[in-house]
Amino acid sequence: MQGMDYVYAVWQEKSFSAAARKLFVSQPALSASVRKVEKELGLPIFDRSTSPLQLTDAGRAYIEAAERIFRIKKDLKSYCDDLAGLESGTLQLGGTNFFASCFLPPMIEAFSQRHPHIALSVTESDSADLFNKLTTEELDIIVDSGIYDETLFEAVPFYQDHILLSVPASYPINEKFPAYRMTRQDILMGRHLRPQMPAVPLAAFEETDFLILGKGNDMYRRSKKLFQHNGFTPCVRLYLNQLMTAYHMARQGLGATFLTDTLVRLSAPNEALVYYKLEDEEAARQIFLAVKRRGYRTKAMQGFIESSLALYRGED
Repeated sequence: MQGMDYVYAVWQEKSFSAAARKLFVSQPALSASVRKVEKELGLPIFDRSTSPLQLTDAGRAYIEAAERIFRIKKDLKSYCDDLAGLESGTLQLGGTNFFASCFLPPMIEAFSQRHPHIALSVTESDSADLFNKLTTEELDIIVDSGIYDETLFEAVPFYQDHILLSVPASYPINEKFPAYRMTRQDILMGRHLRPQMPAVPLAAFEETDFLILGKGNDMYRRSKKLFQHNGFTPCVRLYLNQLMTAYHMARQGLGATFLTDTLVRLSAPNEALVYYKLEDEEAARQIFLAVKRRGYRTKAMQGFIESSLALYRGED
């Protein structure tokens, strides 16, 4: 099985040197192991004339067979863990930086109190990579929001947060909207959720510099829609990778941005930003736990989902 693991690592990394570093083996030892598998197979697995490495026809068949074997082994291990009554086993979780920071910690604490012997791991990445890892079963459950393929994944909603326009308090444009402005304390009190609280006209900020999350983020798609719905193309000063980075950049006065009420509530008290309610379908987003639709769902997975739902029930 070591040879199969080595071949699979080379395919994942698209490089012998990168795979060797990942596996903590020397490159000559890795190359020799792969050549041994190819000799047993009677055909080359990799087309070494390309960069990055590509699979041959035989290689594609080999990788497909390897993935089936890995799934069978994982399902067998999960089944045996279930027979142990959640006294052992693993659970691999994933989320973007924001979701992993804000939502996973209390979820993990609630689950671990019930099942202290389940080993947990957390992967942080962008949504596209997380769903890919869910497909290949490198992850069991991810926390996400936005669009997903319903034929491949099942989503369990557990929370709804709301997107706010967040503007540095020093910007003169804020003086035009005294009735719309909110502080962090207003957000903590839920003022932005009250029907009588007016929504600011986003188009009025057309000349304002914006800080926007980049492609691959759900907030990028939502930001783009918000601007489209309000009929203007923003002046983007910076594209960023993380919501928390946008928050700190906005606090420094570098531009307006879109933040969620969840982040605002969890942030330290400050008066550097003012917040505005937005009236748009994109401003409310459902946060969910996603699992692969096909495949063995372990008791640990089901237990994590149930404890998370119990934790957040009634808080959206």
